[in-house]
Amino acid sequence: MKPARHLSVSASVLRHTLAGVAIVLLPGSCGPAYLAPPVTRELAQVSRVPKSLLERGYIIHQEKCAKCHPFEDPAKYEVAELTHEIMPEMRRKSKIDSADEQAVLAYLIAARQLGSQAPGAGAPVP
Repeated sequence: MKPARHLSVSASVLRHTLAGVAIVLLPGSCGPAYLAPPVTRELAQVSRVPKSLLERGYIIHQEKCAKCHPFEDPAKYEVAELTHEIMPEMRRKSKIDSADEQAVLAYLIAARQLGSQAPGAGAPVP
C-alpha cells in the first residue's frame, strides 16, 4: 500500500508542478502580438508606389502573414534581403501569387523607410 500512496502523491505533485510551470512559461513564450503600421498619408508619402498597392499589401499581410507571426520591423532587413530571400520564401509558405507578393513587398519597403516610428508599429494588440 505504501508504494501506491507514494506514487499517488508523486503524480499529484507532478501535475501541480507542471501546471505551475505552464502558467509561468506560457505568457512569456507567446509574447505580445504586434500590429503592422496601417497605411497612412505619411507611409504613402515615403513610398514611390500607389497608395492602393500599399493598402493591398497591408491587407494581404494581415490576412496571410499575421496568421503565422507578428509584424517584424522590416527596417531590420536590407531591401535586397526582403526582395530576394524573405518574400520568395514567405510567398511559397503563404501560397500567395506574384502580384500579392509584390504588394506585400511594396508595403514592407515603405514601412521599412518609416522604421519603428510608423504609427502602430510595435504597438501591442489590445
